[in-house]
Amino acid sequence: MAMTQSHTSGTPLGSNREDLSDVLTILEPERTPLLSLAKKGKANGTFFEWQTDSLETPAFAGVVEGEDVTTFTDQVANRAKLGNHVQVFRQNYQVSNIQELVDVAGVDSEFANAESKAVRQMKRDIEAALCSSQDRQQDAGGSTPYKTRGLFKWLGEGGQPSDVPAAYQSVASVSLGSSSFTEANMNGLLQSLYEANGMPGGQLTLIAGPTLKRDISNFARQEGTTTALNFQVTQPAESKSISLVVNLYDGDFGSVAVVPSLFLNRTSGSDTVDTNAGLLVDPEYIAVNMLKAESSSELENKGGGRRGFCETIAGLACLAPKAHGKIN
Repeated sequence: MAMTQSHTSGTPLGSNREDLSDVLTILEPERTPLLSLAKKGKANGTFFEWQTDSLETPAFAGVVEGEDVTTFTDQVANRAKLGNHVQVFRQNYQVSNIQELVDVAGVDSEFANAESKAVRQMKRDIEAALCSSQDRQQDAGGSTPYKTRGLFKWLGEGGQPSDVPAAYQSVASVSLGSSSFTEANMNGLLQSLYEANGMPGGQLTLIAGPTLKRDISNFARQEGTTTALNFQVTQPAESKSISLVVNLYDGDFGSVAVVPSLFLNRTSGSDTVDTNAGLLVDPEYIAVNMLKAESSSELENKGGGRRGFCETIAGLACLAPKAHGKIN
């Protein structure tokens, strides 16, 4: 007697492999501009410190001829010591024994793919922490881990950090509310930085939320116009396209590279994106100090499948808060 096998459309027969393309797509934002541009330093403990200094107000009253030097200035008296905690960033992964053996569309090794995905997720976690307004925190066990102070907090979001002397606190800030960011706002921000610091570093970088990035691209619009068709464009006549994107802004007080980000001023575990936020960063005065560089470890397979974790222990060193600005 002949045997028949029933089959429901869309379900693979027996062990036949489904007709799937050998491409596995993950569509998530991965750019980590602050982590990428920051200098990389070394932390020698869970709390690391650095010093910052400033110059005195210019004095030019003159010296009488023949006057001896009888008083002396302590050139380190105004030096300030700043510090931050490291934070443990970790992602784990596991693949069952069977899942590792079967032929999976778009994946050569399920375990290697899981490890790669975990590393990518961890870098996003680090970026979000660096760009946050969370304050530093000492590990107290239980549910109180080490936390590194984010750059928004270093720049006074929610109040200036009490351990940063007033002379070294950030003075460049724009609070937009419901308003759009204008070229006047940009110039005011840059002027505030210039008046506080001169121009100590090189090119600045503005890490901008999506709405803020669009506002800056609208700087190409002619002054005082409101229609989307009225732009001031300087471009070769033979060009077949018109660029209305601002990725580099040259102002009276500095040059600013503009890069978009979805990780600004976020709350841990929240999908909410602050699209109007921005961090104006001088890369010379920002660093990520590593207590433990990025690493991956495979743990013992106790029967359920291969498993492991990736980990980085790092903290943000805002070397000079006055060198940076924020938009919120």
